[in-house]
Amino acid sequence: METYQSDYKKPKWKFKFYKNYRFVLIPEKRRGHEVLWKDKFDSPRCEVPPYVRIEWLWFGFRAEQGNDEQWEQWLWVHIYHDGNVDRAKREWEWIDGITKKSTWDDTFGK
Repeated sequence: METYQSDYKKPKWKFKFYKNYRFVLIPEKRRGHEVLWKDKFDSPRCEVPPYVRIEWLWFGFRAEQGNDEQWEQWLWVHIYHDGNVDRAKREWEWIDGITKKSTWDDTFGK
């Protein structure tokens, strides 16, 4: 079995500040270090992407690494096809219900 060195990168982090709906006197920090995913019908399903969330007083900060679609495509390349992007793209079976075109996004993994 061949192994591939893939240039397909993990999703980038996005940052967001927001006004909290409740007052928090003691700062709260929550985080998920890894992507939580499951295998369903022989394909990846992203449950929760990696994130960090901090809330204090009426303010909040959230950093999240990518979204579900980006992680599902990354898992498809690295877990299901050992980093071979060309083979992963060829075997990507999902299509948009309206346009009837593949949902593979070439902007992911750059």
